[in-house]
Amino acid sequence: MLISIFKTDKVLATHFFKIYDVKRSKFITSIAILCIIFLWSIFNPVTSDYIPSLKAEYSLRSIDNIFDYTVPLLCTLIICLVFFNDYKNKTHEFLAFYNKYDFNYIIFYRWILYVLLFCIGAFISASVYYRNVSFLDGTSLLLSLRFIPNILFLSSMYLFLTTLTKNNYIGLFATITYFTLDLLSGGRLFKVFSIGAHANNFYYAISPTYYLVNRLLITVLSITFLFFACKKSLNINLPFKHH
Repeated sequence: MLISIFKTDKVLATHFFKIYDVKRSKFITSIAILCIIFLWSIFNPVTSDYIPSLKAEYSLRSIDNIFDYTVPLLCTLIICLVFFNDYKNKTHEFLAFYNKYDFNYIIFYRWILYVLLFCIGAFISASVYYRNVSFLDGTSLLLSLRFIPNILFLSSMYLFLTTLTKNNYIGLFATITYFTLDLLSGGRLFKVFSIGAHANNFYYAISPTYYLVNRLLITVLSITFLFFACKKSLNINLPFKHH
């Protein structure tokens, strides 16, 4: 690998797949996963009584788990693959060293590419999935966008923990532990920090305010996790300075 290729953002953008995703294997895998979810949404839409079921305070895990839990987990696993080799032979330190800013845009670009892919794919699939309730209107927009914070939160949590510990396995283990405990407890263990707000119907079962606070908190935490994960000081520990 030529160290000089990391010196400019232009070169990074031009050679992104040659450097970070050889043969576009991770990108293609992501597209394949999203296509499967889209096809599943076509053939398994929710029934028209979805909104009345919510208002009746039902827990809709069998309906909303696919977007509350499954899609964020799949996105996080892809992010794990994207950054897996960074922590072999301290490659992450060189990537940080040759980034000229205090904020490591190399990490940010790589994270945002795949996360945006999943956000867009999930939004399109959710629009199709909820078409019996609402389609291509304001309600459809809200139904489809409400899952995006979960994707941001779980993937940024993994990235932060991995960057902090300099170990992919620790980051993944801690994230999967949170995910499993939250799923099995029905959102009761982590409460307002749960990603299961939809599947466990926080909006009606608890209160609209609680639900909105949950969405806001995990979005803010996502930004916070990402910011610290991309801090150059957290990614570099070299005995010499960058001039």
